[in-house]
Amino acid sequence: MPLLEVVALGKDFGGDPVFKDVSFSVEPGEKLAFVGRNGCGKTSLLRILAGHDDDHRGTLRLDPHARIGYVPQKPPEFGETETAVDFVCRDAYALRAQLESLAELMGSTDQRAAERAVVQYGLLREKYDAEGGDEAEIEASRLLERAGLADRAEVPALSLSGGEKNVLALIRAVRIRPDLLLLDEPGNHLDLAGLAWLEDFIRGLPFAVLLVSHDRRMLDRVAEGVLELEASVLTRYAGNYSAYRLEKLQRAAGQGQDWQADRKRVERLEALVRRFAEIARSRPDPAWGKRLRARRSQLARVKAEATERPDIGNRDAAVSFLGEASKADLALAVDGYDKVYDGVSVLEPSGFTILNGERVALVGPNGSGKTSFVRDLVARGSWDDKEIRVGPSMIIGYCAQHQEVFDPGETLGEAFLKILSTRPEVFAHISKFLFGYDDLSKNIASLSGGELNRLQLARASALRANFLVLDEPTNHLDIPTREAVEDALVDFDGTVLVVSHDRYFLEKVADRVVFIDSKRFVEYEGGFAEYWRDIGSLAVYNGSRAGAAGLAGRGKAVGRGTATNRDTAVGGSKADMELEDRIAVMEKEKETLERRISERFDKRDFKGAKELANELARHNSRLAELWDHWIK
Repeated sequence: MPLLEVVALGKDFGGDPVFKDVSFSVEPGEKLAFVGRNGCGKTSLLRILAGHDDDHRGTLRLDPHARIGYVPQKPPEFGETETAVDFVCRDAYALRAQLESLAELMGSTDQRAAERAVVQYGLLREKYDAEGGDEAEIEASRLLERAGLADRAEVPALSLSGGEKNVLALIRAVRIRPDLLLLDEPGNHLDLAGLAWLEDFIRGLPFAVLLVSHDRRMLDRVAEGVLELEASVLTRYAGNYSAYRLEKLQRAAGQGQDWQADRKRVERLEALVRRFAEIARSRPDPAWGKRLRARRSQLARVKAEATERPDIGNRDAAVSFLGEASKADLALAVDGYDKVYDGVSVLEPSGFTILNGERVALVGPNGSGKTSFVRDLVARGSWDDKEIRVGPSMIIGYCAQHQEVFDPGETLGEAFLKILSTRPEVFAHISKFLFGYDDLSKNIASLSGGELNRLQLARASALRANFLVLDEPTNHLDIPTREAVEDALVDFDGTVLVVSHDRYFLEKVADRVVFIDSKRFVEYEGGFAEYWRDIGSLAVYNGSRAGAAGLAGRGKAVGRGTATNRDTAVGGSKADMELEDRIAVMEKEKETLERRISERFDKRDFKGAKELANELARHNSRLAELWDHWIK
């Protein structure tokens, strides 16, 4: 019996449908991903399921004994003196207070009031016991320890970092032992190690989970099924995110062939109607008029029944970076750079080098100084700066994590007319980044986080930058737009330095890694997948959410803060490493196949796309076998 059934659910906003006729079910214990473009209604649907919005059509059937836990995207609010453990136990404390009040009423001289209090007390006590009320503090401490927050238990919750607050909200929802847990972007503000911890945590939960996330690695590791909300319609797919993408590509390839056949049929009928119309005009014969009406009716029927052109979900944004690669050898040389905040050392003197054309990921736990360094690079980096030396032919295009690149008081048009010559030229450029003509008059301060990131990327492109410095460029972007940005960076001939917590993005874009260890820059000669295998993931496997800092010392540092992939590998047999290498190669091949399929769709070669999709299916099957072998 399903835990939850949703039947013909609909939601309108301002008279326009957000989604309509949405139907699906959730079985006990299953883990489902919920995907769709930004603004399609994912958060609205989760709020309805959580009972926070009753302005909707349709039916929700929930097991009468089931409990729902909900972690919204917006950070939780905390009391001024509320500690971390107090927040986790907040629901239990509220129930205890109600039980105490009812206990007093049970001794009332008003017999009817006392009888009502007895009934209410019994019902409330059942809920309290089901949610583990008596063990609330013990369970809260256990969960905080499991999350690496044991030392934060008595700390005011307001003083925690953004990532820690997100984890605290998750722990509070889990503590009540829900049957269904609704998670809306739970990975926000988490570093790489925190995201990996979150994956393992969600996978280990004994109850059903409906997860909204733009982290494709997390969706691959956690999801057993995918719900896609597109064009107000919900479709269910079996398997994880990769399986969903494959099935979507295969369906679209078949649909594309049908669309082409139907289009040719429509074109033939249109030509026939035009010919019949010419004959009917030149010959006053009622038979030709009858034939013309019949053909027009046939054409209308065929058009109505024709297959729609397929959409594979990543070609709406035509992102491209226009800068041409410099002919110089050096892009960036950092030497003896350090950072001190309020007398506390964040980064100690160290450095690294990026050659022209390299794509480098800068990684490290939250608070390790990545954003501070990137800001200094953009603000003062030059050929004459001794600590941050930027090649003289480098044109920097900057995407800031906190999106401070633009003057919030300007409109989009005003900002881009400083770079491009005319308003039509500005519109032609920003439209590739999903902005409309009316957006030119919008105030930059009114834009959402995702819109601001798209605008920053558009600016870097308009500047024809040949050195992209990107600090969390995919924050707030939906998966199709992330994929468009990735493809643009793959095609980019210049130099890239990127800070990101999106592991899929880093694996696809970065050829080399610089990581922060013990407050110093360390260069790693290998891609992100190798770095994560050899160094980054150790923070998680050793039960820490703190990130990779301090763990890289287990490996061998070479020369000027350089670590090689084999020198830094910890434990594991030669066979393990060979298996991991095969997996890494096949993951890259999978990305290449997906990219080739997208290119075939762009060329309307649906037969070729279908053949490649079938090849991808075989490839994914072999890759899944390797992953199973590695896990065992």
